[in-house]
Amino acid sequence: MNKTKLLLLLACLPMSLWAQADRSTQLKNRLKGIDTLVQRVMSDWKVPGIAIAVVYKDQLLYTQGFGYRDLENKLPVTPHTVFHIASCSKAFTAMLVGMAADQQLLDIGKPVRDYFPELAFYTPQLTSDVTAKDMLLHRTGLPRHDWATHAKDPLPMDTVIRRIRYLPPSKTFRDEVQYNNLLYMALGELTSKVTGKSWESLIQEKIFIPLQMEESSAAFNKLYDSKEYSKGYTLRADTFATWGPPKEGANAAGSLNASVWDMSHWLMAWINNGVYKGLQVLPARFVREASMPQMSTPSRPNPNFPAYPDHLFGDLGYGWNIHAYRGHFQVEHSGDLPLFSSNTAFYPTDSIGIVVLANKFNATVPELISYSLADRLLELPYKDWNGLLWRRQHPVTTQNAQAASASPAPAPAMTWPLQSYAGTYYHPGYGFIKLALVDGKLVATHNEATFTCKPAGNNTFKADVPGGTLTATEDAQGRVIALSGLFYDVPERIVFVRQPGK
Repeated sequence: MNKTKLLLLLACLPMSLWAQADRSTQLKNRLKGIDTLVQRVMSDWKVPGIAIAVVYKDQLLYTQGFGYRDLENKLPVTPHTVFHIASCSKAFTAMLVGMAADQQLLDIGKPVRDYFPELAFYTPQLTSDVTAKDMLLHRTGLPRHDWATHAKDPLPMDTVIRRIRYLPPSKTFRDEVQYNNLLYMALGELTSKVTGKSWESLIQEKIFIPLQMEESSAAFNKLYDSKEYSKGYTLRADTFATWGPPKEGANAAGSLNASVWDMSHWLMAWINNGVYKGLQVLPARFVREASMPQMSTPSRPNPNFPAYPDHLFGDLGYGWNIHAYRGHFQVEHSGDLPLFSSNTAFYPTDSIGIVVLANKFNATVPELISYSLADRLLELPYKDWNGLLWRRQHPVTTQNAQAASASPAPAPAMTWPLQSYAGTYYHPGYGFIKLALVDGKLVATHNEATFTCKPAGNNTFKADVPGGTLTATEDAQGRVIALSGLFYDVPERIVFVRQPGK
């Protein structure tokens, strides 16, 4: 290299660094006053605590905690407060699948049964055809079927895997996206199968350690082991309530705990094509593939999403949702479980990432804060996301007011005395429903977890189940032999058969 070229290179290098620093300063300035917005959102939606981090390329632009991680003891949220991130975990599971593919331990386009013979589906054809890619993209034809894991105590993972084969599809294979947590759990087991290591240990070894996510953990029940953890809250009669440490362990669909500090490292790696602090931590090819549209879902706007007129093309990547957000390429995913909610988002062509974690159930809250931050960072026209989404979720009508004040109707007559319905009923994919007569009333449990089940007349019960009702079936002698319901738009009824002598 001659002297002139060398001087030109040296002259250009500081200029590029100066330009990035100048860009960072501009972005930081656009976030001024965001504290006021967050405090208003927390007040309107009654959220005890929120944490936020914003990154640009490999820089942490902004991080801040708001409110309390422990209301009772007035402990504040900081950037290092650890929250449960729920379904924002799915991108981590997808990445482990991608890492296994990168090591040629599996091919995501080949039938998953080739690697995981214990996983079977409702029909032999599905078992033969379903691939890891189908599971990543929620396109197997299976709806949520979340109630299959509803139980007093967490189900062993081998029980969950075994139940999948008894769960009917509601759509044609590869025809439509239907969100399914169970199959992300199965993907976690798939990574364990092909590597010989547990999903939890893989998360730690392959992602947390190289990304220096030192405050994070892979099992929900390890949340309270964190040095600075947040309790989760719900609102009951305008009073915040919480409960003790979670019992749920590792679950590849949504069991991770993390701080926004740690999540900023995760975002930096995605924005920088898998590189973190000069090291290729995430496979570059899978980063690109996972964050590009792989399967289309119905686009917005549509009548069901009136508050999202600028949020178009609900496509899927691997563990991510892909949108055109007001003219910008957006990759994001939310998480929502009782007591916690989250949103992780990045804008690949703008090199911007945002994570918002909250200690109350309602993913709308972290989403609207994330959108508001993005609007400022991308210099988009002002949009009152808080007002739009509040009105969408809190419609006030005369009809609602009248319904709330109306006296409860008397219990309709059932076909048979309540004692006739008492018994134990079983479905191989959903487990056991038990109805017991206690003090003249039926008490219902599903896998030992209590649920509401009230007589609604004839042989029908209004119940806290998918679809909202259970119907009893009689035999020719008038004996109740089964309970059934229409779950998750599945065309055939899910039938719980009464067990002999129970």
